[in-house]
Amino acid sequence: MAALVIIATPVFAQAPGVPGTAPAPAADPVTQPLSEPEEIQTQPATQEAPAAADPSSTGNAAQQPGTETDPTAAQPAAPGDDGALGAEDMGDDAMLAESSVPPPGFTGIYGRVVDETNGEGLIEATVKVVTGAQKQVLTDLDGYYKVALPPGKHDLRVFYDVYQGRRITGVVVTQGKATKLDVALSADEGAVQEVVVEARADRRAEGALLQERKKAAAVSDAISAQEIARTPDSSASDAVKRVVSATVVDGRYVLLRGLGGRYSTTLLNGALLPSPEPDEPSVPLDIFPTNLLANLNIVKSYTPDLPGTFGGGTLLIETNSYPSEFELKPRITFGGDSVTTFRERNSQAQGGFGEALGFPSSSRQLPNAIPRDAQLGASGESREVLAQQFRSFPNIWEARRTTALPNMGVGVSVGDTLRFGNSRLGYLVSGNYGHRDGVQEGTFARASRDENDQLYAFESASNSQGFETASLSGLGSVGFQIDRDNELTWFGLYTRGTDTRTHTAVASNLIRSERQESTRLQFVSRQLFFNQLRGFHRLGLLGDAELDWQANVSRVDRDEPDTRDTLYLNNFNIPGTVPTFPNQPNSGERFFAELGETSTGGSLNVTVPLSAVKLKAGGLAQVSFRDFGARRFRYLLGTTPVDRSLPPEQLFAPENLGTSINVRDSTRADDAYDAYLGIFSGYVSADAQPLDALRLVGGVRLETSSQVLTLKDPFTGARGTENRSDYANLLPSLNAIYALTPTVNLRGGYSYTLARPTFRELAPFIYFDFVRRRNVSGNPNLQQTRIHNVDARLEWFAGENEVLAASAFYKRFENPIERVINNPEAQDLSYRNAAGADTYGVELEARASLARLTETLRDVRVGANLTLIRSEVDLGDTVVGAQTNQRRPLQGQSPYVINFNAGYLRPQSGTEFTVLYNVYGPRISEVGVQRLPDVYERPFHRVDISVAQQLGSAQLKLTAANLLNASVTLRQESVVVQSYKPGIAFSASLGWSL
Repeated sequence: MAALVIIATPVFAQAPGVPGTAPAPAADPVTQPLSEPEEIQTQPATQEAPAAADPSSTGNAAQQPGTETDPTAAQPAAPGDDGALGAEDMGDDAMLAESSVPPPGFTGIYGRVVDETNGEGLIEATVKVVTGAQKQVLTDLDGYYKVALPPGKHDLRVFYDVYQGRRITGVVVTQGKATKLDVALSADEGAVQEVVVEARADRRAEGALLQERKKAAAVSDAISAQEIARTPDSSASDAVKRVVSATVVDGRYVLLRGLGGRYSTTLLNGALLPSPEPDEPSVPLDIFPTNLLANLNIVKSYTPDLPGTFGGGTLLIETNSYPSEFELKPRITFGGDSVTTFRERNSQAQGGFGEALGFPSSSRQLPNAIPRDAQLGASGESREVLAQQFRSFPNIWEARRTTALPNMGVGVSVGDTLRFGNSRLGYLVSGNYGHRDGVQEGTFARASRDENDQLYAFESASNSQGFETASLSGLGSVGFQIDRDNELTWFGLYTRGTDTRTHTAVASNLIRSERQESTRLQFVSRQLFFNQLRGFHRLGLLGDAELDWQANVSRVDRDEPDTRDTLYLNNFNIPGTVPTFPNQPNSGERFFAELGETSTGGSLNVTVPLSAVKLKAGGLAQVSFRDFGARRFRYLLGTTPVDRSLPPEQLFAPENLGTSINVRDSTRADDAYDAYLGIFSGYVSADAQPLDALRLVGGVRLETSSQVLTLKDPFTGARGTENRSDYANLLPSLNAIYALTPTVNLRGGYSYTLARPTFRELAPFIYFDFVRRRNVSGNPNLQQTRIHNVDARLEWFAGENEVLAASAFYKRFENPIERVINNPEAQDLSYRNAAGADTYGVELEARASLARLTETLRDVRVGANLTLIRSEVDLGDTVVGAQTNQRRPLQGQSPYVINFNAGYLRPQSGTEFTVLYNVYGPRISEVGVQRLPDVYERPFHRVDISVAQQLGSAQLKLTAANLLNASVTLRQESVVVQSYKPGIAFSASLGWSL
């Protein structure tokens, strides 16, 4: 709060004394319809020349049709000449006259487009025929134009960058006659300011995003590529937490206003994006490297053109588009951290060069000898055949120790725009590869209550996790601007990431008097294919209506081949005992799982700018098909005795399989399912300005959905139990924007939205969480959530990159879905609907240059934002007895989020220095039941610094993250459930712009 006050004080101290002295940027007349187009209606008598007129004659405002004049008068007059038309003289009649300057027999319109102030010609101004014949031409170097047209009446629109466009209606063209039409355009002061901002960068610039935010219909916040470049962030999951009220869980999942998962939708270039994770409803943002991003925008108040799933907000990911001129940008990065680099870590013997690039080794796949269409051993195989099948699995169970190497990354992008007359063809191709080693050393505990009702840790463990990640991504974008009214863009994205994790743990269970030694070997690969075709068209109808559309197809895959768990036990109360292999679940188990989801659809929007209101209507259709399948195998003691204290790779050696050790196929009947989600919607909205300072944007969306989850036999694929939910929802919304001054907006909004349960939350499939040693299962009886949203914001855009904003919001949830502990002893997890919940909060934001304090600090900028949120769940009568706390915050809700950054940029030397701070408040990770307290994730204070130095055409960037060496900690009152230190991270990158 103190940082916000310090920033805001000098900004408010220099507030303009007279409202409206700083003009607001107006809409670009080329790319947006005029809000109030100036219309000139001409009379047929003025437009038509007598048939007997001499072809050599010339007409002007002072002449009657047919009057003889000097032929030289037909030549365009220089600015300032008596023959030139001044702004005050150029009336309707003066703008339209008969002339024979074009070649004899020419039928059409000609003239000159000039600046109203000085009479100078405007180069490459657009003269567009919007009714009758559909044509447009550009003016030449002196502002002259000529367009051949058939006889009849025509409406024209004349516009030019940063000038107010004009519309001329009823221009009559006569066969064999040339009709003269000179047009004077007045400068749009606000548009001049906007173009200055866009000229410095583009949508990747901080200033450009602030201007978009100012003109937006909804409450929104964003971070640009320019801002991301100042941070140590390497992925979208790192960058998004810099946005007001955004936090990140598990390093990859975003929470908006404390709400994540089903309450937050992610759109990639306007298209719904599926998640490759079976257990999380959110899209993992760590699959998007920051150098692919143009900006991240969070819409916080709903508008009907967005998908109806809306709670905390909608995250809009916009990727880089093609540059305006040729660029080639290679880059290389090296990094490490204080707990990993050049230290020993857990690793696996399996792998190879392919896995270092992100592709799994074939040895991890389910062996060919294992039947796919039947359970292992269910087809009457002989003992010898079974033994061969058992031995086809790789005998790799134990963790190895290797030295962690520094992290590295390489990337390159190339792009250009090629021009062909009035058409443009742009392209961008980008590729990135990264590799990272990591260590997570920490503790874990499980809590219970003793006979005195005191909470204690009945099980505690020391965990060591070594991991190796590889990421590979590629982006391609091709745009063809046919003319200024039509553009097509193709975008393709491929990302692939692999995560190799090796866990070891030593635990003590006081209730069972057991000492436990466990190991897990896990490899997970995720990939996303995304293709999209977009179009934009000005139709030349209905007041220059605009049409934009997109069609997309995507595929996400998650492969978890051969996860292996082992557990050895001994009684610590009996001296001299050694850990042995127990004949129980979660030991000697192999797990294979594959998830794939194909999604396809599209959307279409039509915008019709009428004189008093701008109407917008459109629709969306998106269908997703998911398939999931898993296989489980468990190693059991056979009839022949064996030394159970042997390490697993000796105990499960080939010579013991089929005799001392047997393998049982423990695949469950609910280990496979198909799922379908179809979303079909249409909307209509109106954007009106009943007063000069008041803008109203309201509408309604009708969204129908069909969600089907069908269990199937994991061997034969036969369909089983089907769970189906069909909904039709009416989603109204209204946003109001009142401009107190040209730079100060007061916003308010209301909407009624929804949140659907995800496939994973509906599926009865059980997944074992190795780290926390508990099962996680879905609930097929979940209902969708409905949400009332109320927003208000006061924002002042004090300068080009400066803003002060204060927001307040309230949300009422009906049937919110929460993750709860349903078995206190095992602490297994599931999902349930609560009766309701309320959340409300305030957001404060400030960005300013310290030049407002003194010119000496012109190169220093500061920014801060604070979010305060309070929430309370209404449990209702059905679940009060199960959950411990009848009054508690919503699960995942942080009571506060703070961001602060300060930067120094010295353009003369190309030096930039940035320091950043981020913290979120304690939030419920898991809801406690049957007298066990809720599990809270404690605040994580993160301080990062970044230094960038321009070296000619290259830039060197040095970063350090988590300088406080903070810990990730989960507490269940006095019991520390989980804790580990991610360490202090460092990186150095060198990039070239060629």
